[in-house]
Amino acid sequence: MLLPTQDRSARRLALSLLLAGPFLFGLWAVLLGQDGNWDLRNYHWYNAYAFLTGRWGMDVAPAQVASFYNPTLDLPFFMASQVLPARVVEFLLGSIQGANLVLLYGLAWTVQRSATPERRRVLVALAVAVCGMVGGGQVGLLGTTFYDNVISLFVLGGILVAVGGEGAAWSAPNGPAFRRVVLAGLLVGSGVGLKQPTIVFAVGTCAAFLAAGGTPWRRLLLAFFFGLGVLAGMAIFSGHWMWFLWSHFQNPLFPYFNNVFHSPWGTPDPYRDDKFIPKGPVAAALFPFAWALDPKLVGEIVFRDYRVLAAYVVLLLTGLMVLARWLRGQFAAEGPPVVDTSGPARARRYLLLAGSLSYLVWLKLFAIYRYLIPLEMLAPVLILAAVALWPAPARARGIITAVLLLLLAATGQSGTWARVPWGDRPFGAKVSEVQAPVLPRPDHTVILMTGYAPTSFLIPGFPPQIPFLRVQSYFIHPDQGDILLNRQMRRRIDQGIANGDDFYLLLAHWETWTMDQILPRYGLKGAGEPCQPVTSTLDEPMMLCRIIPLQPAANRDMNPVN
Repeated sequence: MLLPTQDRSARRLALSLLLAGPFLFGLWAVLLGQDGNWDLRNYHWYNAYAFLTGRWGMDVAPAQVASFYNPTLDLPFFMASQVLPARVVEFLLGSIQGANLVLLYGLAWTVQRSATPERRRVLVALAVAVCGMVGGGQVGLLGTTFYDNVISLFVLGGILVAVGGEGAAWSAPNGPAFRRVVLAGLLVGSGVGLKQPTIVFAVGTCAAFLAAGGTPWRRLLLAFFFGLGVLAGMAIFSGHWMWFLWSHFQNPLFPYFNNVFHSPWGTPDPYRDDKFIPKGPVAAALFPFAWALDPKLVGEIVFRDYRVLAAYVVLLLTGLMVLARWLRGQFAAEGPPVVDTSGPARARRYLLLAGSLSYLVWLKLFAIYRYLIPLEMLAPVLILAAVALWPAPARARGIITAVLLLLLAATGQSGTWARVPWGDRPFGAKVSEVQAPVLPRPDHTVILMTGYAPTSFLIPGFPPQIPFLRVQSYFIHPDQGDILLNRQMRRRIDQGIANGDDFYLLLAHWETWTMDQILPRYGLKGAGEPCQPVTSTLDEPMMLCRIIPLQPAANRDMNPVN
């Protein structure tokens, strides 16, 4: 039970704030402005559109590497935007993200000792939950389609199930305990299925069972059944997409880890973004301090938040205190201190271990702050649980925790991932009111894309029969030779030239260099005519330029990429 049972006024307070809280975050999302982030323009909108309209096989990698991401998480936003005004869509998304408040409250309630007076327990849990929700990373993502603070619902929900029931996973009989951890794993695995970087929390929360206490067999079985739940959650939300990628590209994670799967559709590279990972053990140990000074060490925008850093320091101090107490006990006459083996105590240890291990996995795999948002939210709960272990009077521990929470709440500063003014009309079928030029022969038109700017969100504004081929991007380049994606595009271009199709190039005005450096590799060139603007409310105008063959098809080298 996560609500007071004796103090009715405390119960009403908790219920009213928990019911109103998510909607307040929905209003906050609307006040922040319409989302116009890079990823929305690059793939969140296009992937859902392509999935629902069956554009696979028509377009080739228009959203760069993200063209191959699982579109399941993008579908609700896309479909809601077809029928609801943009402000309503943003409010709903922000409210869903605001539901993390309820889970953080539940976790903060759970880690407090049951003997704590109910009113105090409610106030502490609410304060911790609010502190977790106003972090610089979370607020910056509020109402955006990055979804890291949507995936956090699965992570925090899974952890809450794992530690709930007064530590039932460790104190209940095998059957109920294993069913509980399967459900917990199912939630975390669902997050992984929807967004793969969530794997850091799946590994951390699973491995934590191995060290949280109990007999070796019990610990192993808890981890095993949790892992089964993770696999089931992944299968539910990404099994269909992994099968699709395997069937079409011989790599269920395409293009990632293609150095393992060797799909002929891409180069034999891992395609991982590892530029943020700290180099060397000293840099790794000091990393939270480093990004506190320079947030661009963990992402693309400037923000300020010290929650993870504070939890990092508090957990290190707690570990040193526990170690010192244990060492003193080894040499004391009365022997080592007695370890609390109750279910709630093991649940608190599990929570601290899960947070710590997840951070270490994140540090090794990504070191991208957005992927750590669930831990930013969880950090105040970890601080509450860790400080409770300090050898100090309860009043002193309470003051230390309160001061830390106030400092963290006061010093956070969110960054922006691009907000744009609200349009006069809803998103509608043409997101952000795309205005594309009228093309005279849409049934005989091919549009190429080059450069690195996100432009695939413009595709729904064009006639649906027009294919889009991205011949160069940060994912693909003609220099990659005869990989099947290049071969497919070359064949489509050759066929279009032979059929007399009209060719156009969609690109940003700062990437016109690609007309001279990329198009000739495919036997094309600019037509020497003024380009036409493609306008939207999400970005500055892009350019649509007519292009023509370098020479007649009959005399053309039919293998320009090589």
